[in-house]
Amino acid sequence: MAVAGTLYTYPENWRAFKALIAAQYSGAKIKVLSSPPHFHFGQTNKTPEFLRKFPVGKVPAFEGDDGFCVFESNAIAYYVSNDELRGATKETAAEIVQWVNFADSDIVPPASTWVFPTLGIMHYNKQVGGR
Repeated sequence: MAVAGTLYTYPENWRAFKALIAAQYSGAKIKVLSSPPHFHFGQTNKTPEFLRKFPVGKVPAFEGDDGFCVFESNAIAYYVSNDELRGATKETAAEIVQWVNFADSDIVPPASTWVFPTLGIMHYNKQVGGR
C-alpha cells in the first residue's frame, strides 16, 4: 500500500524534491505545505505543536496520515519509496544508501559552491570556496 501524508517545507526546497521524486515513482500521495497560511518557514516550524512532532524543527518534515513523523530528506525519501526504489535485497539496499550518502557528502558540497551563487542563494567568496 502506498504511503500518504503531508510534507512540510519551504517553496523550492531542493532537499524536499528528493521525497517528492521518490513519492512520484512509488505512487505515494503527498500533500505539500510550503507557504502561508498553511506553513510559514521560520514560524510554523518553531511552534510547540510542530516541535512535538519534529523535535529539531527542521524541514523538510513528513507526517503520515497514520501519524508517523519523520524529518531529514533522505529518511523521508526512503519512507515514501516502494521496494523497487529501496532495493529488493540487503545488498541492493546498501548500495542505494551508499550512493545517496556519496551524493550528499561528495557531490552536493562542491556543486553547491557553483550553483547556489548563480541562484542568488549565497554570495561567492573565493577565500572560503563560495561561502
